[in-house]
Amino acid sequence: MIQIPGFKTVLRGYDPTEVDRAIGDLAKARDQARSEAADSAIESTKLQATVAQLEEQLSGYRTRLAAVEQNQPSDQPSFNDLGARIGRMLALAEDEADELKTRAKAEAERLSAEAEEAANQTKSAADRYARDVVSKADTEAARIVEAAKRQADEIVDYADREAVARREEAEAVYEHQRARAAAAAAEFERSLAERRDKAAEEFAAQMAANEQAINRAQERQVALEMEGDRALAEAKLAAESTIKAAREEAIQHVEAARLAALKIRRESERELQAATGRRDAINAQLANVRQMLATLGGTVASPLAELDEIEFAPIPSSAASPVETVTPEAADVVDESSQS
Repeated sequence: MIQIPGFKTVLRGYDPTEVDRAIGDLAKARDQARSEAADSAIESTKLQATVAQLEEQLSGYRTRLAAVEQNQPSDQPSFNDLGARIGRMLALAEDEADELKTRAKAEAERLSAEAEEAANQTKSAADRYARDVVSKADTEAARIVEAAKRQADEIVDYADREAVARREEAEAVYEHQRARAAAAAAEFERSLAERRDKAAEEFAAQMAANEQAINRAQERQVALEMEGDRALAEAKLAAESTIKAAREEAIQHVEAARLAALKIRRESERELQAATGRRDAINAQLANVRQMLATLGGTVASPLAELDEIEFAPIPSSAASPVETVTPEAADVVDESSQS
């Protein structure tokens, strides 16, 4: 019996009861196939012993027949010199003996042929039965392996879908926060002409809020992508523990997941560069506002001084690598495959 691994219960995961039941069914089917193969091997051994016994009997018949033929005298005495009556009796006995020897030889040949035919038939039946048993065992083993491969495919596909969903959710949150920041910047530009005295203070407060919102969005994106990576790693580990016989195919899926993770990382880096560019554009706009306020003279000297003290927090470096290239467990699997 195989040892059924314990699966962790995660959000949106498979029902543990159904997973345990499916693995138990696969284990029972495999054990039953092994038991049938063992019984077939025993039956084949018995049939081979029967064939050997029949061949031994056939060899005995042939030996006895050869001994009878060898012991038959070559020169038989003539009874013509004896009395007529004794000669006739001995001749009759000789004829009966010849007839008995002929019948015995024919019977021995018949029994030998029948034994040889029975041995051939038994051997053919044993060969056919052994081939049938081996074929059934191979078919059952192939079915079990195919079922395990399908289950592994379903687990990896589900993990891929979960990772894509988490990434799309993170992108939606980030886009929403970015749209809110853009709307706030536009509102600030419209109100700048009407509220010139308080422009610097409101601008600083609004930009600080926007920077915090962007940071929160980036942190949320990193957390969601890390959660997706953990779910993908746990699914791969469960698939590796459940189907060791399908290691090559699992390695291919791990490689695909690694490439997908690299793609996500590159996309996140491009988005981070875009966000950095937008921040630089906002800084440039802020410099223009400072220059405009400076041209207005002493009436806005105090707001301009407060505006010069504003510093934007740098974008967290953790956002530059939201997804690891591959999990340690997957790396071990790839290393084992390359070594083998």
